[in-house]
Amino acid sequence: MQHRLKCALILAALPLLASAAMAPTTVPTTPAPAVAAKLSAQIAHIAATAETVAGRMLQTRSLDAQQQPYGPAPLAARFNNNGQVQVYLHFNAQQGAPAPATLQALGATRILASPELGVVQAWVPTSALYRIAALPQVARVTIPRYAVPARNLAPIGAKPRSGSVDTQGDALLGAAQFRTATGLDGSGISVGIISNGVGTISGSTSSDITQDQSTGDLPTSPAPYVDTAVNGGGSGNEGAAMMEIVYDMAPGAALGFCGPATTVDFISCLNNFAAGNGGFKPTLIADDLGFPGVAMFTDGSFATAVKNFAIANPNIQLLTAAGNDAEQFWSGTWNPITINTTISPSSTSNSNAYTYTQAQNFGTAGNPLPYMSFPVAASDTVTYVVEWDDTWPLNPTSSTPNDPNDYDVFLTDTSGNILACNMGITPSPAPTSSSPPPAPSYCNLGSNYGTLTSPGPQPVQGNQYVNGSTQQTLQLHIYLRNGTPGTNLKVLVFANNHSFQLIPNTPAGSIYGQSALPAPYELTTTAISAADAAANNFSIEPYASEGPIFFSQPSTGTSTRQKPDFTAVDCVNVTGVGGFGQNNNTTPPSATFCGTSATPEATGAVLALLKSAFPNSTLTPSAMLQAGAQALTSSASNGSGNPNGVFGYGMVNAYNSAAAMAPKPLATIGAPAGNVSIQPGGTVSFNGSCSANGAPGSMALSWAFGTGASPSTSTSGSVTVTYATAGTYTATLTCTNNAFNTSTTATRTVTAAMSPPLPSPSSGGGGGLGLLSLSALTALGAGAALRRRRANPGI
Repeated sequence: MQHRLKCALILAALPLLASAAMAPTTVPTTPAPAVAAKLSAQIAHIAATAETVAGRMLQTRSLDAQQQPYGPAPLAARFNNNGQVQVYLHFNAQQGAPAPATLQALGATRILASPELGVVQAWVPTSALYRIAALPQVARVTIPRYAVPARNLAPIGAKPRSGSVDTQGDALLGAAQFRTATGLDGSGISVGIISNGVGTISGSTSSDITQDQSTGDLPTSPAPYVDTAVNGGGSGNEGAAMMEIVYDMAPGAALGFCGPATTVDFISCLNNFAAGNGGFKPTLIADDLGFPGVAMFTDGSFATAVKNFAIANPNIQLLTAAGNDAEQFWSGTWNPITINTTISPSSTSNSNAYTYTQAQNFGTAGNPLPYMSFPVAASDTVTYVVEWDDTWPLNPTSSTPNDPNDYDVFLTDTSGNILACNMGITPSPAPTSSSPPPAPSYCNLGSNYGTLTSPGPQPVQGNQYVNGSTQQTLQLHIYLRNGTPGTNLKVLVFANNHSFQLIPNTPAGSIYGQSALPAPYELTTTAISAADAAANNFSIEPYASEGPIFFSQPSTGTSTRQKPDFTAVDCVNVTGVGGFGQNNNTTPPSATFCGTSATPEATGAVLALLKSAFPNSTLTPSAMLQAGAQALTSSASNGSGNPNGVFGYGMVNAYNSAAAMAPKPLATIGAPAGNVSIQPGGTVSFNGSCSANGAPGSMALSWAFGTGASPSTSTSGSVTVTYATAGTYTATLTCTNNAFNTSTTATRTVTAAMSPPLPSPSSGGGGGLGLLSLSALTALGAGAALRRRRANPGI
């Protein structure tokens, strides 16, 4: 009977397990303790249920979730149709990564090593997990860190916003004014986009890009480049919407796209862009992805890898979205209240039950509250992540790779029924096709501490819960489990399909991952709605993540980091290609792009315009944006160096930055070479020229020669001017840059005066003799003397 059952299960699973590269499958056996210790909680559960009904149920649910509009929850394991699960194989740097051939022999496919992160990403058969974990090069096996686009989801029961046809940021961020004034459009600059997808990829063709090209919303020459080597080009439609925004604002910029699913994919996108794959090498790279579960109290391995990329590629500026977690984030210190709560591992036995005595108090001493709460919509999936400030990470290759200090986290309904607990642990016996999972008041925490209950090398707990057909309120409880964990806590909760408000919540510090890197490594952007900005109502979007960011590690102490850096606008209109942002409640249907995801590419477009206008500028990209940032509060002023945690330096503006950056024109008078003097009625020939001095824009030349001059004004470079009347005149050459209305002058002084007259003879009393009279008298005296000599020779 057992043999028949085994054969029946294998036959039933054949459609899912068909793969030429698969290694022979066997029923899982209990692994050696050293091997079991390498498996994260989720991987351990998957390995233990491989080739069972429960295992196939996990796979089916994963495949179903991947077909939903927003995909699976980021902490959920992901399976494919071949019976493989995607994993990170963490390796010891001294031993190096396991050889691809070794992994392939065990059935692994799509193997991608990331030295920057110290992991190998691969799809492996669930039945081979124990054997792969036993490899000496493998230090730990975990679920990958999956990406979540930083888009805004509609509140429960709300309808999406609607708008007009054009992307409003083009006008609100000064891009249209810049193009009109300068005639420049970002040509010569390349912008890479990293997001979830650009529709269906077939060969090198993207369905979203092709449709956008047919309507003139994306360029055809050159066509946007899509990196299909990473994650097959991605899935989803947000990448197309982001490229549309860049094309609206900087239509001359070249575009490229990469669609990672994991942190390993993300680093591969950066490296491929920098290598110029496909002939596309960007000047700017904008992403809108978050990776829940990465370090929030420090720069973990992922953020550090992004930082190292920025250092190695100083000619590429990275831009990223702040995130949309302000209303769904909480940060605080461990504030315990006494409890007496016993959690059983099953509904039928108290064996190995654990009694908790301390819980986090989210209220006050006088009004304690042992949980935080939030609503979840019908059929939505909610994900939670709880982190604390123990060392991140511990050495995964040590004899005790798990954090010995532990909090346990439980998600319950308002009646106290446990719905999810700890890192990927199901709260009930494995479901079968005929037995859906119940909502019990127990949770399998495991009898051997350090296996299922421990978070692993990183001090983080998290899980997800799929809600039923009715909206309900959920409660999140944090209990002290073991040791002396760090006393600083961060909680992030979000759903796949709807937004909500966490009670209580603290917006400050809700930026994490690569978005928390300081400038210049990342420029992080936040959002004001386009409608509010147009009405001069500069209120940050309520969901936009805020700074400053609080860091804490035992080895370095505590610190804060200023973020975000700049503000742009969201809730802008896009085509809605692929159904992205579609609002069918308007006539005709419209599409609106809300969330901080709409801002890094808009800021990138502003930088593309500025870089095309000032290719030789020595200013950093941040300084370029600061030069024209619109102050939104007293502490966020234009280039003041005093950003705040809500708006950063303020709202970016392409035209204002260009006007501030543009050097003043040069005005040169070639002739006359200096100041001149002439007789009244005389003329002066002037020759002058104007230079933009390296700034974009056309020049205007004008002369003013003074009242009475003829002509008194001129717009010719060379002109001859008559000064009929005696006097002193100032001739002024004015050179104006028409793009920014900036002017410079040069002058010459012209003096028109008669020459001094000859002196005239004197007359009248006083006995004075003029020069002529004296000469005449002298001549007469000489003549008289000559006559006397002739008359009297003896004299």
